[in-house]
Amino acid sequence: MRSVDHRLRFFVGSCAVAGALVVGPSIANAAGVSPLDATAEQKKEATDHFAAGKQALAVSDLEKAVSELRASLAVVDSPNAHLELARALRDSGQVADSWLEYGRASETATQLAPKEERYLKTAEAAVNERVDVEAKLALVAVTVANAPAGATLKVGGRAVPPQEWNTPSIVLPGSVDVVLTDSRGAEIARRTVTAATGQTTPVSLDGATASPPPTPPEKAAADVPEEDHSGSGGAAAAEELPSSPPPEPTSDPRRMRPFAYLTGGIGVAGLASFTVFGLLSNATYSDLQKICPRGCPPDKHGEIDSGITQQTIANVSLAVGLVGLATGTTLFFLSLPAPSSGTRAALVVAPTYQGAYLGIRGSL
Repeated sequence: MRSVDHRLRFFVGSCAVAGALVVGPSIANAAGVSPLDATAEQKKEATDHFAAGKQALAVSDLEKAVSELRASLAVVDSPNAHLELARALRDSGQVADSWLEYGRASETATQLAPKEERYLKTAEAAVNERVDVEAKLALVAVTVANAPAGATLKVGGRAVPPQEWNTPSIVLPGSVDVVLTDSRGAEIARRTVTAATGQTTPVSLDGATASPPPTPPEKAAADVPEEDHSGSGGAAAAEELPSSPPPEPTSDPRRMRPFAYLTGGIGVAGLASFTVFGLLSNATYSDLQKICPRGCPPDKHGEIDSGITQQTIANVSLAVGLVGLATGTTLFFLSLPAPSSGTRAALVVAPTYQGAYLGIRGSL
C-alpha cells in the first residue's frame, strides 16, 4: 500500500482530537512511555511481555495473556498491546473492560499514526471490533454544563471522575439515575433515563437550573399555626390558608447549548472518520488497479472486501458528520439570547474569491 501523504497525516491528527473529545476515554493514566520515546531496553522488555501475551492468547490461556499484556503496557504504551489486551478481555468475558481497552487502542494508534503509518491498521481494527463489543453493552453519555466547583456526578449510582464526564459510562440496561450534586452533597440536577443494550443514551445536565435551597427550620416552625384546643378548627384553618402558586417555568434558550456542542462534536468526528477511511479506500483501490488491471485473482478478494468496507464506513461517516454539524450549528444559534429591540443580527453566507464566507452581520 502506498505511503500516506502529508494531508492524511493532518487529518489523522484532527481525528485524534475529535475522538478524544467525543468518543474514547482518556489514556492519560497509562504507565508506560510512548513507543516513540522508549529506549532499546524498554522496547525489548515490552516486546518480550507482548510476545508472551500473544502466545498465551493463541492457546486460550486468557489469564496469562491479560497479565503479560498489562506488563508490556506498563513499560511501553503501545497501541498494539492495547488491541491484544482488548481481545483477551473480550474473550474472557470482561466485555466492559474490553470496550474501554479498544477505546485506548484506537486513541493511541490515531495519535501515533502521523509518525508511524503502521498504526493506521491498528486504529481501524480497534474501531471495527469495538462496534461488535458495544452491541452487548448499554451506555449513557452525559453532558454537564455550568457545574459548580467540587460538584459530583453519579451515573447509575457510580461516581464518575470529572475527567471522564464527557466519556460514555457503561451501565446495566434499564432505568438509570443521573445525578449532579454540589460539594456539600446537595442535589443540583437529576435525570432518569432508560438505557438499552447496544445503544448510547444521551443525557444533559445543567448546574444553573439548581432548585432553591430548602426553607430553614426556624422559618418553617414560625409558619405553623398555633394549636387550637377548641376542636378541629385549627386544622381546618391551616388547610384553608391559601398557598402561593408555583412559579411559571421560563424558557431559557441556553439549555440547548450543550446539545449544540455534543452534536457539533459528533459532526467533527464523523467528517474526520470520513477523511481517514476515504483515503484508505482510495489507496486500496489504487493498489489493486496497479496489481491486477485486468481483473483480480481469488486471492485478492480479501483486499477487495476491505476496500468496500472502508468506503462504506467513509460514506456513513460523511452523512453523520454533515447532519451533526448542521444540527449543532442550528442549535447553537437557537441557544443565543434574544437580541434587544435596537439590535439586529443575521447569518450571512456569501461566495468569495477563496471559496465561501460564513458569518454573522449585525447592527445596533
